[in-house]
Amino acid sequence: MVVEPSLQDDSEFLYAEQPELLQYRMPQLTVQKAMDWYRSRAEEIEHHAGQVDCSLSLIRLGVERHIPGLMVLCDDLVTLETLVYEAGCDFTLTLKDLQQKKDFEKLRLLMEHCSEDNYVTSAYQWMVPFLHRCEKQSPGAANELLKEYLVTLAKGDLKLPLKIFQHSKPDLQQKIIPDQDQLMAIALECIYNCERSDQLSLCYDILECLPQRGSGHMTKVTTSLHDMVDQLEKILSVSEILKKHGLEKPVSFVKNTQSSSEEARSLMVRLTRHTGR
Repeated sequence: MVVEPSLQDDSEFLYAEQPELLQYRMPQLTVQKAMDWYRSRAEEIEHHAGQVDCSLSLIRLGVERHIPGLMVLCDDLVTLETLVYEAGCDFTLTLKDLQQKKDFEKLRLLMEHCSEDNYVTSAYQWMVPFLHRCEKQSPGAANELLKEYLVTLAKGDLKLPLKIFQHSKPDLQQKIIPDQDQLMAIALECIYNCERSDQLSLCYDILECLPQRGSGHMTKVTTSLHDMVDQLEKILSVSEILKKHGLEKPVSFVKNTQSSSEEARSLMVRLTRHTGR
C-alpha cells in the first residue's frame, strides 16, 4: 500500500488563532518582514510575559543574523533589563513606559536607588554603558546628558557629583569623564548651580579633581576653562571669608553679585556689624 504524503500545513492552527501572523506567511521573508517579525515578537513577549531577558535574547539573535533596524530596540531592552533585574527599579515598568521617557529620566532611574557606598561602582556598571548607548544613537548626546544629570544632582547636593569627579581625575587610567575639558566645564556648572550655602568644602574637593594648567593638550577652549577655574578659586576664597564671618552664601551668590556695587556695600555693612559685635 502506498501512503501519499500529507500536503496539509501543520502550522495552520497558528494562523487561525493569530491571523495577524499571515503577513509573515510567504516562501521567503523579505528583510523588512524579518525585521518586523523580530520587533513585534520581542515586544509581545515583553508585554504578555514580562520576560525582558527573553525579549532581549530574541533581538540579539536577530542582530547576530544581521537583521537591520533592531539596535534601538536592543538598547531599550538592555536598559529595561538593567532597571528591572539589577538597579532595583519598579518591576512593573514596561518597555512601552520606558520608550516614552526621555534619556535623562532613564539615567535618573538607573542611578536612583544606588547607595552612596556603591555609587561609583553603579556608575561604571550602569551609567557609563547607558551613556555609550545614547552616544551610539546620537553623537554628542552622552556629554550633554551627563552634564544635565550631574548639574541637576548638584543643585541639591554636591556629594554624589564629587564622587564622579574624583573618579575622573587626570592621573587615573580609567575615568568616568575622560575628556578633561568636559570635566572642567561640568564641574564649574555643578558648583555654580548648587543652591546650598553649606557645601564650600565640597567645592574645594571638586577643585582638587581638575587638571592643572599646562597639563595635556591646550586649546583655546582649554585655556578659557582654566581661566574660569582660576576665577572660581577667587570666588571660593570670598565665600570662605563670608563663611568665617557668619555670612554663608551659595557660591553662585558671590559669582552673580561680584559686579554689583550695591550688593558689595550691603555685604560690607553686614560684615562690619558682625565684626563689631
